[in-house]
Amino acid sequence: MVTRRQWFLQLGGGVVLAGWSSADLDAAELPPGVYEASREHLGHALAGNPVAVGGETELVQLRGATFQPAFFSADEYQTIERLTTLLLGEQPEAGVVREIAAWIDLTLFDAAAVRTAARALSPAYRAVAVAYHGAEPVRRLEEFDAQKVTREGIAWIEAYSRQAHGGSFNSRSESKQISILQVISDDRQDRGTENAGTRFFKFLKERVIDGFYTSKAGLEELGYRGNAFYASPPGCEHLYG
Repeated sequence: MVTRRQWFLQLGGGVVLAGWSSADLDAAELPPGVYEASREHLGHALAGNPVAVGGETELVQLRGATFQPAFFSADEYQTIERLTTLLLGEQPEAGVVREIAAWIDLTLFDAAAVRTAARALSPAYRAVAVAYHGAEPVRRLEEFDAQKVTREGIAWIEAYSRQAHGGSFNSRSESKQISILQVISDDRQDRGTENAGTRFFKFLKERVIDGFYTSKAGLEELGYRGNAFYASPPGCEHLYG
């Protein structure tokens, strides 16, 4: 018997992100605890199936004190946290850094399943995806191997750090770490060169930006007010000369 949360993970696990290819939700057998929007189901959930860790109505698994990466090794995850810190300019202990690093780990863990699901879309569903998102995003979803790019990129950074600075990336000073990133960043001297490091930096930068501006800290920085009703359209707050 699977729990409610496990059923959602098995059903979703990347497929939801890419679209449905052949899922028949009406025919899907739901385990106890997955309820439809009705008073009968709600009453059953409240009366006989209280939410408990590992219980049938569990949907969200509370995070423990220490996050355990699902994709990265311990050393790789430390590198991701450090790179996120440098890209954001935040303090290493900042909660947003840890949130983004954990999110990157979990999305990479599901990346292969997402790519497989994208390739399994029927021609009709793929046509809809192309019409909505464009051909290039769909092709990238089908072909881009985020796991390979990330692993090769981290290996490149580690090898370069040992060769140029005599030690592992995570053990180097911040100034040396930044100098390594400058070699593969958009500001490198030869923008025409590409290697495992530059491909990884481009991917990681996109992930960190996406992660930050969908986090609470990022939304607050943008001044996002949530869904709100305005009696009249607000004026522009920026001044132009």
